[in-house]
Amino acid sequence: MLGLYLHIPFCSKVCDYCDFHTIQSPERLHLEYLQLVSAEISAFAERHPGALERVETLYVGGGTPSLLSPELLSRLFAALKRAGIPLKELREATMEFNPESCDEERLAVAVENGIDRVSIGLQTFHEDLLSRIGRSHVKGAGQYALELLLRRPGLRVSADLMFNLPGQSLDGFLGDLDRISDYPLGHISFYGLKVDPRSRLGRRIARGEESVDEDLYGPMYLRGVGMLAQKGFERYETSNFARSGEESLHNLNYWRRGEYLAFGPGAHGFFEGTRFYAPEMYASWRKYVLSGCPKSGLTLDPIGPEERVAEYLQLSLRTKYGANLEALRGLGRRLPQPAVDKWVDRGYLTCQNDVICLTGEGWLFMDSVVADLYSNLE
Repeated sequence: MLGLYLHIPFCSKVCDYCDFHTIQSPERLHLEYLQLVSAEISAFAERHPGALERVETLYVGGGTPSLLSPELLSRLFAALKRAGIPLKELREATMEFNPESCDEERLAVAVENGIDRVSIGLQTFHEDLLSRIGRSHVKGAGQYALELLLRRPGLRVSADLMFNLPGQSLDGFLGDLDRISDYPLGHISFYGLKVDPRSRLGRRIARGEESVDEDLYGPMYLRGVGMLAQKGFERYETSNFARSGEESLHNLNYWRRGEYLAFGPGAHGFFEGTRFYAPEMYASWRKYVLSGCPKSGLTLDPIGPEERVAEYLQLSLRTKYGANLEALRGLGRRLPQPAVDKWVDRGYLTCQNDVICLTGEGWLFMDSVVADLYSNLE
């Protein structure tokens, strides 16, 4: 399956914890971005005739895609159509919305152009926590946006929360999760805060002005998983939970090492055996596009046999489907049974029918488990 990721780099306000490639920008840049990303897509289409017509999933992310005006959103979708992307025939088309820019007009434009799935970034329902992490919306805006999306017939809605925030209690997070899971949602994601020391929040923590209780990370995650399971949401990836049939096809394609194209500053793609990304800073990306999008302007990472093995192990174990030991042997590597049994005995892995899966606290120590398994490959 071929997916397409489109990165919108703008935010009304950059969150205090953010380490993504986003910028707080005046609206005049939005039109320039539209012209540039259209040119980037066209350049790819000329070099790879027919490729864009094979796209099956679309993910418009950021940043804040919903920050674009309805007019510019219409023009963006028109550019995708001109490039040959069959928007109305895709298996799935997702767009991210933030509460402060989620309204009827923008939503109507998105749905009219084939968007059938929306991801809304709520993070928490606690006003004080929203302020402490520098979010640009208030509690009431999040609730309004969620209810607006859920009123749209046929629209699949996913909601995002965060945990292990500064000042957040275990009961506070579980209360957020209990509340969000009572809405008629098909998909919920929750992510543990990872503090970039270069972010505003990271600098405040370094100065001792703020703190995060790392001892709460494990209990928040494990009890959150248990709560969602009781409410009918199955963990199909470490941070993603869905009712049956509501899994994100686009994201599953990532974890199954499928191909995906990517456009916009810093957007990462995987095509014809090579991972790639364009310049990350907006000014550098603008220069790259204006110079005709030369291949030399991309950062390229060809995937060889060893990289394929490492990626297969790492990405597969992120999901409930696990890693198939026979598939590893097909990639030319073998995992000795004692290396697996060590983690099974600790209660971190299961092994059934030649498939290994994380279990219990193994999800918390995924990186260590994967690194150890990889080091034992023969």
